[in-house]
Parts: sequence; C-alpha cells; structure tokens
Amino acid sequence: MGNRTFLSVTNANAKSIEYEHIAFETNNFLAPIWFCLVGREQFQRYGERLMEAWSKIQPHMDEPDVETFPEWESFSDAFEWQIPWLEAVEQMRLSLPRTLARYPMLAAPVQEWLNTLSTHVRLYPEPVIHLELSQYFSFTGDPALYLKDIEEYVSLCQSPHPSQAKVWQGAAESGYKLGGEHLPWREHKAVQAEQVLETKAAQSDPPTSVKRPSKLLQEFYIWLLAILLAALFLIVYFKTSSFWLAALAFLVPLSVPVLWHILFERPGKTSSHRPKSDALLERNNSLSINVFGMEHFDGNSLIGADGLQTGSAEDPSIPALIPWPQITQAQGISSHEIVLTISADHPPIPVAPIHLRLNGQLSAKDAASAINAIALAYKMAASAHDQ
Repeated sequence: MGNRTFLSVTNANAKSIEYEHIAFETNNFLAPIWFCLVGREQFQRYGERLMEAWSKIQPHMDEPDVETFPEWESFSDAFEWQIPWLEAVEQMRLSLPRTLARYPMLAAPVQEWLNTLSTHVRLYPEPVIHLELSQYFSFTGDPALYLKDIEEYVSLCQSPHPSQAKVWQGAAESGYKLGGEHLPWREHKAVQAEQVLETKAAQSDPPTSVKRPSKLLQEFYIWLLAILLAALFLIVYFKTSSFWLAALAFLVPLSVPVLWHILFERPGKTSSHRPKSDALLERNNSLSINVFGMEHFDGNSLIGADGLQTGSAEDPSIPALIPWPQITQAQGISSHEIVLTISADHPPIPVAPIHLRLNGQLSAKDAASAINAIALAYKMAASAHDQ
C-alpha cells in the first residue's frame, strides 16, 4: 500500500477513468518526467482552482462529518487535473530539449516512457491526459505545501538548473523513479495476431533466398572428394607404377572445382551479415564528417529548442541547424560517432545519412538517445496536430 499517483489517458468525452486507462503509476513519490506535459499556465489554473476549493472547506475541517459536506466534494473534484493532449504534447515538445540538453543520461528511459505513452494516446481521436495526485496530498494535508512540491517538478522541466542535478541523476538510475511503473496498452487479440505473424515469418524462408548446403554437408563433400582422389591416386600408381601419372590423375579432378570457383564465383563478394556498424561506416565514407561537441551547464548545448545545431559553418554540405522533424533516427556507431538518418520529405537537407563525430565528453550512445527522444516527441506533436 501507499500514496499512489497515476497518469491516465482517456478520450475527451470519457465519463470515468478505468484501470486500463492508466499509463503510469507511482507509489509514495511524484514522477518528474510527467511534468514535462505541464505548462506554467496549466499549473497556475490548477493551483487556483484547488486553493479556491480549499478556502471553502477549510472552516469545516474540524467537523466530524466533513466528508459529507458539498464543499468537500468540490475540494475532491478540484484535484482532478485534465490536460488536453494537444496542449500537453506542445509543452512536452518544448520541455524535452531543455532537459535532455543538460541531462542526456535521461534520454534512454525518456524514450521508453514516450513509447509507452504513445500506446495509450494513439487509441483516441481526442486524447486527454489525467494526473491523479490526490493521494500525494496526504503527505502534507496542506494544499500550499502540496502545490509547492508540484511547482518544483514543473520547474525541473521548464527551467533546468544545476542545483536540480541530483534529482535527475537519481531518477536516471531507475526508469521507475523517472516515470513510474509503465503500463502499456496491449490489446490481447492484437498481440496474439502479431505473435502469429512473427512465428510464420520466422518459419518461412524469404522467396528470394537461395538454399545452400549446410556446413556439415559441405564438410562431408570435402572428405568424400579427398577419399576418392586418394583412391584414384593409389589405383593409377599401382597399375602403372608411375608417380607422375598418379599425381596427374589426382590433380586433374581436383582442378575442376577450383576452376569453377575462379570462373563462376564473384571474387570479393562480401557477406550480407556484416555488423551493422561496419555497413554504416562504409556507407558514410563518401559523406562529409562534421566534428562538434555537446556541452552541459559548462557551455551552450547543441540540442536546441528547434533542432540540432551542428556548428558546421565550414562544411556547406551539412546545415548548421537540422530541425527536429527532419531527423528520422540517430544511431551511435562508435563511442563518439553517430549517424543521422534524414527524412526524404524535407529538402534541401541531404537525404543521405549524415556522419557526425563528437569531440566532447558526451558518449555517442547518450547523444543518439537524446536526439531520438526529442525527434519522437516532435513526431507525436505532429501526429496530434494532424488529427
């Protein structure tokens, strides 16, 4: 048991919140990343409504039957915090770059949190975010202190400061501390159908694949050929007593598969199963390589509100600013190298992947995760506007 808080998603016309609407749940703490969905005006309206309801019930708090008063019902209703998804996702789009620019170690759990949130949001034509925090109020019993705690979490996303580093670092150590327990929406029938399709795909070979002998069978053919050639050598040698004729009888059959390999097998053909990082490195050898760094509070971060600031003024083939909606994916290919895949729908940014090398202390893994999380937030915002 404990004082639980919930982030739920329903449609705008929903009359009640059921358990299946819950996307995230915490026990005895507030999840800081939830408040990237909350703007200051949204928080101010919520606080004013709650304080107004408190002013009406406070004179009756000592009454034994206070919970039967209509003012108590109004006070309970004031805890209901609903944020239209379009408003929430716009705030998230602005908040995440500010946060991840300074705390890139949060990027991987934030991306997982966004993926879970999207499984709920995409179910509804007019999604609404519900924050149920009333049980957290029980820690203080004072709405002013309760709202002060929430305001601190809103500030974490709105205006990150070095003094908040311990909060984010503690949250980064556990995805649960960052966003709560994840409860993705998974319809049973849809999951079963997906598993069936995956099983069938795994059991069937691609129509264009070519059947090749197994390694064990290939080894059997080699030993069989060796035995036959040795037998042929011995037979000719004992029949003719000529070592050279026996050697010729051995070499002529052996030369047939060798010549076949030389004439009909394409030399230099590489395997299609090379490591993905090697393929990306080879593919990007012809592209410009940009060198840049991502700073934290010690300097200006290249993760901006509008896009990734590459700082490539000396290289006209790479734009100085790549807007977030144009980034399809970022992938780390070494400890300090990443590759950006650019959407083909946004010229004149080059469609070919852009190969970037980090010269700062930030690892490529954290940089790629931060870029992917922000790009995902922008995709979710674009999808919300298209509905």
